[in-house]
Amino acid sequence: MDRLFTENSTWLVGGLVAVLVLMRIALACVQPQGLAARLILWFWHPEARHLLARRQTGPAHQEQWSELYSLTLLNMNGTLLALGIVFFVIRPFLVQAFFIPSQSMQPTLMGNAQRKDRVLVNRYLYHLRPPERQDIIVFHAPPAALDNPERKDDYIKRLIGLPGDKVEVRGNRAYINDQPLNEPYLDPSATDASGWMAMSSAADWGPQVVPPGHYFVLGDNRNNSKDSRLWHRFVDGEDRDEPFLAADQVVGKAMCVFWPPQGLKLLGPPPPLTP
Repeated sequence: MDRLFTENSTWLVGGLVAVLVLMRIALACVQPQGLAARLILWFWHPEARHLLARRQTGPAHQEQWSELYSLTLLNMNGTLLALGIVFFVIRPFLVQAFFIPSQSMQPTLMGNAQRKDRVLVNRYLYHLRPPERQDIIVFHAPPAALDNPERKDDYIKRLIGLPGDKVEVRGNRAYINDQPLNEPYLDPSATDASGWMAMSSAADWGPQVVPPGHYFVLGDNRNNSKDSRLWHRFVDGEDRDEPFLAADQVVGKAMCVFWPPQGLKLLGPPPPLTP
């Protein structure tokens, strides 16, 4: 499965933000010296925990509690503003994190039992320029790529064919306009055509010309990748190959691996077309 699964983390962070919002509203509605305010301040500020531990809650310490109350309101406002910028500006329009659960992009991106990479995806870049050949892209999987067309998944693959390219795959190696593509990121075992792809005849594909407004994508792990070579669906009782990705389904460009620490790296510019 080539899904980039992020729903759990989104719900978790959204729940934490909701709790912070409720705490901010509640704090503004209570007196600084009240029990509810002190519970919220205890959660938010170490100085409040220090005062409560020393039982410094009487009238002599009223000014300290009032200062903590005002300072905590300001801190909450700043934190919620920062979270709002992250979730409503940066995340939807600029940068988003994705997690790799499959082996289709190995060895570039790991998605096995030992390590599952997390990548940052630039969602804004392709508003400035079109995707380039060999970019690693995240996209909304077309129905032909899914076992269940009713599902909605995001995939990550390498962009191989641009509009107008004549694309062919021979022994799991890509050819563009009859010339072999320079692919130093491939593991040698990915091109021996001995895996399950070979049995499905996907090790050899094409040639076909990429239509306008579409792309052709492949996984780096050619023997274990459900990519453009295998996309098909039944339409009116007929099994049709639909190997091309519509340009408007591209989410963004994968820029770097940020987790786990041993996998940290930039996903740099594509290699030269020829060695």
